[in-house]
Amino acid sequence: MTANIMVVVERQFDESQKRLFRAWTEPAEMAQWRGSPGWHVESETVTSELKLGGRHHHVKVRDDDPAVRVTTDAVFVEYFDPDVFVARQRITGDDGIDPDIPLELRVEFLRTGREGTLVRIIQGPYDETVAYEHSTGWERELTRLQDFLSVGGAP
Repeated sequence: MTANIMVVVERQFDESQKRLFRAWTEPAEMAQWRGSPGWHVESETVTSELKLGGRHHHVKVRDDDPAVRVTTDAVFVEYFDPDVFVARQRITGDDGIDPDIPLELRVEFLRTGREGTLVRIIQGPYDETVAYEHSTGWERELTRLQDFLSVGGAP
């Protein structure tokens, strides 16, 4: 495997930066929407020290086979609430990701208009054989985030 591709996904939301940043970083909120359809985050596994150098941990579980688990352990290497966070990640349990090659996840919250926010996700490096799959996964997760916010996910 040659991990050399960065995935970039963007989505415009009619929410404030602060609201979106909180949905991404607060463990109780993140656990309600993270994971592509067919997956969920075990809420009791989510821990996050919301600061520069803080650690983050969560486990995603496949709904139809709970034995399939993907674990993310990360450290925040940048943390500017509500503008951006960057986490250096170690992901285990995903066949398409080498757990010995750290990933970087950068999530930007760019104000557009009065209350609009563009969320930009940059993650990698991925091997080209799995980059598209992970890009599609982020698109699906952002749809779940939009659904979470539209039904009044914790304000």
